[in-house]
Amino acid sequence: MRVFLIVFSFINALLYFVLYAYYDNILAMFGAANIGAGILSFTKLMVLLIFSFLIGLIVSFLSRTKYGRDFFDIRVALIAGMLPFVFLILSQGNIMGFLTVNVFGSGRQISEFIFYFLSRQTIWVMWLGFVIGASVKIAFKKKLKHVADPVSGQATANEGGPIN
Repeated sequence: MRVFLIVFSFINALLYFVLYAYYDNILAMFGAANIGAGILSFTKLMVLLIFSFLIGLIVSFLSRTKYGRDFFDIRVALIAGMLPFVFLILSQGNIMGFLTVNVFGSGRQISEFIFYFLSRQTIWVMWLGFVIGASVKIAFKKKLKHVADPVSGQATANEGGPIN
């Protein structure tokens, strides 16, 4: 099951990468659509988030850590995902302009630094998606072997008890 999920996630990640790489060409094929620029940018970032989530999920599958149950490690997601989430929120123009003028003063060097540092939404979305994907922990159970009970002769699972 683990190998199937790794292969499936890899193929999906590859398809989302192709979709992201040819995003502008795909939009040109659909012609002039009356869709706002914000929705187009959001869709592009969502595709990138899903792509990086699948890469993080592959890393989670490849780590051979044994878990007793499936869960989402919210602590790791919060600790490692807080920084890219904050930078993704700050990458919007109005918030960045407010920070530049009111907090740091309107110096040219600091405003350029903040602009170039925070405007990399691609990096922040990929980091956030990777953290979310790597925080998913899936437990793979071993297959139960059916053996005959020596006393009753009934087939039982290796966990004990008769099979219904």
